Amino acid sequence: MNNLGTILLAASLAILVFSALQTIYGIYKQDRKAIELGRLALMTNPFVIVLTFTVLLTQLARSDYSNYYVVMHSSEHLPLFYKMTSIWSGSSGSLLFWNLILNVFTFIVLWQTRKSIEDRIPMMNLILAVLSGFFSFLAVFYGDAQPFREFVPEAAAGRGLNPLLQHWAMIIHPPILYIGYVSISIPFAIAMSALVSGQLSEDWMKFIRKWTLFSWFFLGTGILLGSKWAYEELGWGGYWAWDPVENASLMPWLLTSAFVHSVVIQERRGMLKFWNMLLVILAFHFSLLGTWITRSGVLEGPHSFSKSTIGTPFIIYIIGSFLFFTGFVIYRRKNLTPERNLEAITSKEGSFLLNNFLLVLSTAAILLGVFSPLLYGKEFKAPWFNSWGVPAGIFLLLLMGSAPLLAWRKGAGAVFFSTLLKPFIAGIIGGGLYILFYSQNFTKPDSKYGDVLAEVYSVLTVTIGIFTISGIIQEYYRGIRARREEFKNENFFVAGYRMLLKNKRRYGGYLVHFSLVLIFIGYAGNAFKINTSVRFFYELQPPTSEEIVYQSIDKAMIGGYQIEASTLKLKPVLISGLGGEPNIQNVIVSQEGTYGIFRGTEKLSDLVTERRFYPQISHLTGDFETHIPTSEPAILSMAKEDFYIQLGAIETSDLKSENPDLPLMFMQYYFTPGSEMDKLKFFLNFPKQIVANLEVWVNPLVKLIWLGSLLYFLSGIFLLLPIGETKKKTVG
Repeated sequence: MNNLGTILLAASLAILVFSALQTIYGIYKQDRKAIELGRLALMTNPFVIVLTFTVLLTQLARSDYSNYYVVMHSSEHLPLFYKMTSIWSGSSGSLLFWNLILNVFTFIVLWQTRKSIEDRIPMMNLILAVLSGFFSFLAVFYGDAQPFREFVPEAAAGRGLNPLLQHWAMIIHPPILYIGYVSISIPFAIAMSALVSGQLSEDWMKFIRKWTLFSWFFLGTGILLGSKWAYEELGWGGYWAWDPVENASLMPWLLTSAFVHSVVIQERRGMLKFWNMLLVILAFHFSLLGTWITRSGVLEGPHSFSKSTIGTPFIIYIIGSFLFFTGFVIYRRKNLTPERNLEAITSKEGSFLLNNFLLVLSTAAILLGVFSPLLYGKEFKAPWFNSWGVPAGIFLLLLMGSAPLLAWRKGAGAVFFSTLLKPFIAGIIGGGLYILFYSQNFTKPDSKYGDVLAEVYSVLTVTIGIFTISGIIQEYYRGIRARREEFKNENFFVAGYRMLLKNKRRYGGYLVHFSLVLIFIGYAGNAFKINTSVRFFYELQPPTSEEIVYQSIDKAMIGGYQIEASTLKLKPVLISGLGGEPNIQNVIVSQEGTYGIFRGTEKLSDLVTERRFYPQISHLTGDFETHIPTSEPAILSMAKEDFYIQLGAIETSDLKSENPDLPLMFMQYYFTPGSEMDKLKFFLNFPKQIVANLEVWVNPLVKLIWLGSLLYFLSGIFLLLPIGETKKKTVG
């Protein structure tokens, strides 16, 4: 099947070269038949890529160890679901998946424009053919992008899927994020076709608006899912670390956010034409840059792949494409002059412009931080990003709250008393109540709060957040009241529902703003986060089963919480796959600690946290090589805060000797055949007394982040679905 997959990739490249050449010839000669032939060839390619993708999926499902990618990213002991989703866990498989999504979207946009004969459409076809051709070119000529490399001789076993990726959020996070990344290509291709062809009539803006919103929604959803995965799976008590690959997804999201807002100004006021072209170019190339960061090996992170040979051609393509299209923007600058000038910086369009400026400036700062190891010889860590990112985020929140309340052309002073005053008062009162709330309800550490600036930022965030929410409520109320004056038979809720359907862009946008406010307020709780480490003393208990059990009666106090240690177990966990008897390849060793959580005399919960040690199997011999540890935190989630614990390192009781390799000891004990006396010999190797480290975090307001994430998803779906809209004729 490797040969079949390779032939299909070569066929894809040939089809795309043919499509590009036919389109170029048709544009040059004004030959409609040649252009149509190029378009049909481009519409054929998605079927070839789907077939190619199916071949690799089949090999993964069958555990075909003649395929290098299957050997390195799958295993016969994985559940079928994880086998299939491992297709985007490695570099070459994820590039094929990227190519698949790109071709599906290309087919959709070609179908949408099939009846159009506008001069810019052939240029769009050419741009998409070249982009798809680049990915097929990599898959044919670069081994690190080739998903059908043979493994000779056939491997004895698969190395399996990275244990960190065996989580529900990580299974759906990459494809959702990829959809966001790849779909930016469509509005870029449409905008650049208008630019290159010189057909710059305003109808192209309406055509790409939905595509841009689609990209923005999926990028944001993917980022939020990644945060959920990091929080639940990595065991470090956080949800965002400013990792280079996290930043790589954030940058195009910020740029698409800017474009989604500034395109409104172009439609309403005929402004920012030149700027919008630059924004869509930046958004597209930053999506490619994120892919390059992940796969080039230049920068390291928990999400990145190992260093590969595709880094050089990738960055050459990105730079070449960026310079080419930016040059065209400069060349067409006279055609992109604004129809009107900015009349007041505190007007609605002025606030949008400030929003754009801040988003682009933030992107530039993140880019500097991402490449700090190359530019400065040291990596900029989270404190550097937070030093400017937090105040920038607060200012963005202020613009988000004020922009809907401002008027076109008029300054804020003209509308302050009519639209801004009530939300402003609500924000001040809400900020004061928040100070009282956190001082009385948030868990306090043993010492006083040390970071006064973080506390000030938190109060500002909540104050501006309540101001924004109040403004949204005010706008909804005014809209409903105006509708009820026109339709007197509608009650308050019916009027609100129909108003929302009739003007989705405005009122649906307010829902998105509301979701982001909830997320920002959730972030504000991070100022009062508590993190500490405690040690518990354990004694080995006599063997009564296949589990090794240690017992403790230690207690610890953290803020108002009391933690009582009980048992720490070493036990086998069978990897659910094809079934069969436990063996060295399909048994995970679990270190499981159980802790009772009390507040005063009230027992809140028993929390169970683990460290799991997955077997790493040699693909050459099928023998055990080493263990890969993963964290399984336990979280007690309450309305105001999360109590989050993670079992850490286990040491000898004297804290001086080398830490015992308990997972390896357990495997020797568990897999020893023979009599009970034989097992007892291995049991006696276990240390009689150990000390286990427990990391503890108290995270206020985290629930609001996940509630806001859910609302972001639902409001985004609402905006994208054709609910309540009248069908409009597609413009090509």
